[in-house]
Amino acid sequence: MKPQEARRRTDAVMELHEAGELADAIAEVESLLAALAEVADLTDPVLRESLFTARFERAVLLTELGDLDAAAEAYALAATTPADLEDPDQRHEIALALLNRGICLDTVGDHATAVAVYAELTERFQDAEDPVTADQVARARVNHAAALLALERTGEASALAAAIAAELDPTDVLSAEQHVMALRLHAAALRQTGDLDGAVEVLQRRSRATQEDPPARAQVAAAAQEHAELLAELGEVGVALEVLDEVLADADLEVDPEVTDVLDELRADRRRLAGA
Repeated sequence: MKPQEARRRTDAVMELHEAGELADAIAEVESLLAALAEVADLTDPVLRESLFTARFERAVLLTELGDLDAAAEAYALAATTPADLEDPDQRHEIALALLNRGICLDTVGDHATAVAVYAELTERFQDAEDPVTADQVARARVNHAAALLALERTGEASALAAAIAAELDPTDVLSAEQHVMALRLHAAALRQTGDLDGAVEVLQRRSRATQEDPPARAQVAAAAQEHAELLAELGEVGVALEVLDEVLADADLEVDPEVTDVLDELRADRRRLAGA
């Protein structure tokens, strides 16, 4: 197959995907992958990129079709595509394939395998300096901590989450979301061990995080919700209401759905606590 033909067919798969023709896109991408399997020399950059894109697109399509077990294997295959890991673009492609594989495994409940995938991603790319790969490593580490918590490996989850929160800058818009997620996981681990006061102290640190981006605002709001829940468990309902009121003070100005969904939950919690 000539490079330009591979690119044309890859583009056709993506067009079908964007049009919502998922079954046709799957059929086309599998035909393309069969043709690319017969190509002995993938040193041509267009052929290499077409192979990765086709493998990755197939994984995304399987994810959207709900076949997460197959999607996890498809992402694993995409991650084996030959790549120059000194090239930031190729590096973060492989990292993203591994990250998505871990997410699929977590979703189907295979947390043990997900832990191994996140650990592999971190080991391979932890020294990457480009911001895209660095973000993928941070997300993998946070997901790793969450998977450990799901496996009831609470001590490991707590230690990893605490380390991540300490390393990520809460004032940096690129890392604030993952910083707060790490705080929440650390607090959840402490809560599982019965250290409610320690969990409260950890969640109070959310105030350091910049809230320029909606994902960070959503995480800060979720952390406040968990803070209020802990205070209520400790019998400090009045303080819990104050925590919720502080977050909800400007809630009517928020327009991002990712944040408003969390704020709606906070409003429901406030009504419940106020009526208790």
